[in-house]
Amino acid sequence: MKIGIFGLGYVGLVNAVCLAQEGHDIIGVDVNPQKVSMVNAGTSPITEARVEDILKVQVTEGRLIATEQVEHAVTHSDMSFICVGTPSTAHGAPDLTQVEHVCRQIGEVLKRSNKLHTVVMRSTMLPGSCQYMAELLADVSERILGKDLHIAFHPEFLREGTAVDDFYAPPYTVVGTAHLHAAALLKALYGFLDAPLEHIGLAEAEMLKYACNAFHATKITFANEIGRVARELGVDGTKVMALLCQDHVLNISPAYMRPGFAYGGSCLPKDLRALVGRARLQNTHVPLLESLAWSNRIQIEHAYEIIAKAVQSKEDTIGFLGFSFKAGTDDLRESPMVDLVERFIGKGYRLLLYDQHVSLTRLMGSNKQYIQQEIPHLAELMAEDVAHVLRKSKVLVVVNRKGPYEAALKQADAATRIISLEDILSGHTRMPSL
Repeated sequence: MKIGIFGLGYVGLVNAVCLAQEGHDIIGVDVNPQKVSMVNAGTSPITEARVEDILKVQVTEGRLIATEQVEHAVTHSDMSFICVGTPSTAHGAPDLTQVEHVCRQIGEVLKRSNKLHTVVMRSTMLPGSCQYMAELLADVSERILGKDLHIAFHPEFLREGTAVDDFYAPPYTVVGTAHLHAAALLKALYGFLDAPLEHIGLAEAEMLKYACNAFHATKITFANEIGRVARELGVDGTKVMALLCQDHVLNISPAYMRPGFAYGGSCLPKDLRALVGRARLQNTHVPLLESLAWSNRIQIEHAYEIIAKAVQSKEDTIGFLGFSFKAGTDDLRESPMVDLVERFIGKGYRLLLYDQHVSLTRLMGSNKQYIQQEIPHLAELMAEDVAHVLRKSKVLVVVNRKGPYEAALKQADAATRIISLEDILSGHTRMPSL
């Protein structure tokens, strides 16, 4: 393929040399004349392992050239990669000035051409930015998106120092686009990689890059905070974290990594409080760990707001299907659903509760004691069977629509509003309108 790559920094140059090495004709574009001269001389303007060695070969063999001329790059290519920087503004937002400038330049050239063209954004941008750039390109070029102009967002996951290795061994190749032509081009372009290609929407692809980097920062911060607490307790934090990482069932795995409702139960809240409390006693600041309970409360508050908006009148009954701290147990201790129910009781709403695993006559021990002390009025709200809740409720609330009450929900009246907290809080589905 013939590809123009705009921006010859770490992302752009690594893409340029690696794609040229795979046999593609690459035209690199940069506003810095010194950088352009260095690339054309086979000298890397960045310090990155293996890049200069590959660059020398590709320049010598004529598969890679650099220029300051946007028009030359666009007219002599079928696809443009935008790899310019998006540095932070004073307020922390990404500065998209360079991306917008390049889009305008590409659009002006395309306006004078009738050749099909695909523009691939690799610059990191927040969700919605790529759509704005796509519309800008269409407006400037006087083309129709999806017809003679195709757009994709293709996030990069390259680490400085190992960028070439990362290019050739990605966990996956992500293509965000609604344009099948763009998806097909990128699928063909990366056919040499032994990695799955994930075709998703523009905004999801943009969000994925931020989610990955935020997660990486969270992992580093979490390990550091555990290390700080461990050191003050005379414990080897390195050994602790090494063993933590050996658990691929719960710790380093997809477990718990699905956005949804809040955590609860007899372990997580209690143990987190103990760890944070001990850190405070020894004057060890652990702001990430301290923030977890606060963030959890916010998730419960979001759930309350979503449900309250769905209720047209406080005379309407809200039915809760499942209120133990998680499915498959009768443990109500620090259940976020019980917390949620308490908020509605306090505001004077009518409620009915049903949980197939919770029976007041069967509860015993600390679970029974918790109910007697914390929520003694629970029995008044509990229904004997799920059918009663279905008949009486105008709004039904479940944590997960696909959970243990899936069959029951299918029996609900068509006018009943069903709220699946996991689906709505994650953005997987939108709140149904009144």
